[in-house]
Amino acid sequence: MSKGIAGPLAGVGIRIRNNAELEEFLGAPGAPEAVASSSFEQVFFTLKSLGLADALDLLPMVTGRQIRGFVDLDCWRKDRFVPKPLMEWIAAFVQAGPDETARALAGMDDTLVALFLKDLITVYEVERDEPPPAAHLIYTPDNTLAVEQEGTGDAATIAALVLDAMFKHRPELGYGVLRKVRYVTRTELEETAYRNKVRRLEVHGFVDYYEALSIYAGPDSRASPPPPRETAGEAIPGDEPPQSLPTVFADSLSEGGFLHAAMRQVDGEDADRLAEELTALGNRILSANLVNLGEVEGIRIALGELRDFLTIGLEHLSGRDAGAAARHLRSQHAQGVFKAGFDLLAGLRGRVEKLARFPGFKPDLLESPDQEFVAGLARFKPLLWDGGQYRNFRGLAEVEQAGRRLEDIETFCECLLREFGPSVETTLRQAFNTAVVQQAVTGRFEPRPVGSAALEALIADGVNLPEPDLPDAARTIFAAWLEDLKRDLEPLAGKRIDPRFVGFVNMES
Repeated sequence: MSKGIAGPLAGVGIRIRNNAELEEFLGAPGAPEAVASSSFEQVFFTLKSLGLADALDLLPMVTGRQIRGFVDLDCWRKDRFVPKPLMEWIAAFVQAGPDETARALAGMDDTLVALFLKDLITVYEVERDEPPPAAHLIYTPDNTLAVEQEGTGDAATIAALVLDAMFKHRPELGYGVLRKVRYVTRTELEETAYRNKVRRLEVHGFVDYYEALSIYAGPDSRASPPPPRETAGEAIPGDEPPQSLPTVFADSLSEGGFLHAAMRQVDGEDADRLAEELTALGNRILSANLVNLGEVEGIRIALGELRDFLTIGLEHLSGRDAGAAARHLRSQHAQGVFKAGFDLLAGLRGRVEKLARFPGFKPDLLESPDQEFVAGLARFKPLLWDGGQYRNFRGLAEVEQAGRRLEDIETFCECLLREFGPSVETTLRQAFNTAVVQQAVTGRFEPRPVGSAALEALIADGVNLPEPDLPDAARTIFAAWLEDLKRDLEPLAGKRIDPRFVGFVNMES
């Protein structure tokens, strides 16, 4: 268990991050029970973090329900079955022996196993079909079915191992799978396997991409949290309430200082409920981001969004008071807190969209880094431009600071576009500088290009520029711009000016 983790981030589930921790875990008493009692997500992310090749000793400890969950998570890209990950899982269990291979196959959806074999074998019914004369056939123990292998390479090898394991150790499973291969079309097998996968995983928050996007619904939406986890009906991998968040989830959430402090104050049944809600919410985020769940680094990046939006929402709802934040976590669904954070950023995006509709506005009127800053806010999930790259907003203070910066941009854009009209051809900052110089030269505040001789004469004895008569709301912004313009012009005073090297004022060529 991670040091310093408490509340919903704590639990008795396995927490293994490297080979040294794996060896320590395997040597401890109760290891099989700890694996079996963990959620399938927890075990899956553990195996993927370690790498299947390094985690073979854990495979005999996993349950059939967990195995089905592994395959559900790893072997689909949207609604398409991807055989390679399934082959990797089967190959890993093969190394544990034929008994373990058969047990793993029994844990998988037999429709999916049939789908995998569909492209690799042809099944004949001995009494009714006439196989090709030269066909090399493998007969089932009761001689009612015959199999002809058609594929080659690794896929064919895995198919042969699957057939051998099933008929040696789980013959009834083998007959059922072969009948599906024989009588069901590939399209129907894939559609059925996909529906089964969706039905099982949506209980855990792994929902359809478009449904997952509902967690980002606008501030006026009435999107409700997902329903409670179902406990009745068909056995679903991991449908028992997990005792702890998957390690990769807990590690990400524990990096949020304010969020972590608030969660440490949630205990008992509230902690168990919150852990379950956070797991489901994190799974929805992974679905909405189309994360390949076999790539742990991509998972960590997406979960940073979970941590940061929760932090922002919690700071907003609680007024940055950790005690009040803990009360919100006890009384509100985690998805509601997440949405409160996202809605603040969606509000910034809405303001950018409103600015984009202002007559004459276009993004290239802004200079860098304002242009990149506004472009980041315009994204579906707004990002902050910081140090030459985009990243998540990490707290309410950054959201508030961005709001003030955006207000300044709104102010000077609307002011100058009203002043100059919609035909500005340079950046607004350059247009302002040009208009200030023109006012000093001609008395007219307009962004018409300035001649070199006029500028030389203006600053021959020093830089003295008039302050433009502009609305009070923009006065502070333009006062700073005016000081910057003076500093840029000072090195040119008393010198011959080459317009090619003056980028901050629009010069006549």
